[in-house]
Amino acid sequence: MIMYEKIWLAGLGAYARYEKLGQEGKKLFEELVEDGEDVRDRASDKVDELKGKAQEKINETIAKLKEIVRLEKNDDVQDLSHQIEELSKAVKALAAAEKKTKAPARTTAATKKAS
Repeated sequence: MIMYEKIWLAGLGAYARYEKLGQEGKKLFEELVEDGEDVRDRASDKVDELKGKAQEKINETIAKLKEIVRLEKNDDVQDLSHQIEELSKAVKALAAAEKKTKAPARTTAATKKAS
């Protein structure tokens, strides 16, 4: 039998005896009920406190992850910008080289026609 079941049954047994007890026994029972309520309230407060701490940790972790992702995106954007600049330079260099190669050929062809 699981512990919480035993506690529940003990509570039922205590209530059954309550019915049979005199005034002093009933007073003791009421004190036990009050003690139980106090324990329940303290446990509930502790659970709320732990939930709050857990939520804070979760929020901190999410904030850190967002920062990491943001930084990685920034790094990626910077890397991509650098690659675009390098590709632009390469395209310009190729275009300039192609112009140099084609320009004399046109001039040569024009010169041949003039001759």
